[in-house]
Amino acid sequence: MRPIDLGPGEALLHEGDPGRCAVVLPGIAYFSQAPLLWFAREAAQARGWSVLELTERAPRGEEPFAWMRDRAARSLDAADAETMAVIGKSLASAAAPLVAERGLAAVWLTPLLNRAEVREALEGATRPALLVGSPADPAWGHGRVPTGPDVLELEGLDHSLQVEGNPHASLHVLRAVTERIGKFLERLD
Repeated sequence: MRPIDLGPGEALLHEGDPGRCAVVLPGIAYFSQAPLLWFAREAAQARGWSVLELTERAPRGEEPFAWMRDRAARSLDAADAETMAVIGKSLASAAAPLVAERGLAAVWLTPLLNRAEVREALEGATRPALLVGSPADPAWGHGRVPTGPDVLELEGLDHSLQVEGNPHASLHVLRAVTERIGKFLERLD
């Protein structure tokens, strides 16, 4: 693992196959070290992928959507592999138009389907995508899940894909999501 200067921005590169790189993008309050993104990175590394992990989050006082689009572009430029996939948590889906424009595969964990530009980018994507979320999460878009991408919809979960007050059930969800991400990445090989 080595630090990468995104100028501005900070990332870590977990080296694996240089021809395959997963770019992990955080949420607004969900760091890359939080469980969903930690184990998504682990799933990619277990399959031999390199992983570029954006380690910072939007600073107070900056518009978070613009910040994320900028950091996503910088991260994708730094990754520069033949096969790339984005793994992003909620705020990261602000970069869905950029990811679609670059023709990249993506895993979107609790994407902001309540935002039209995110839904439209996901519907127009030409590369495989996996959307993971819960109808109990208002960001899931109240049933307006785009057609086209693979969808893992889990009932009764919060925006962190956890079962409030039940860590054992939350671990079961984390295992299911991690396995699904691994299978998704295997299809890209």
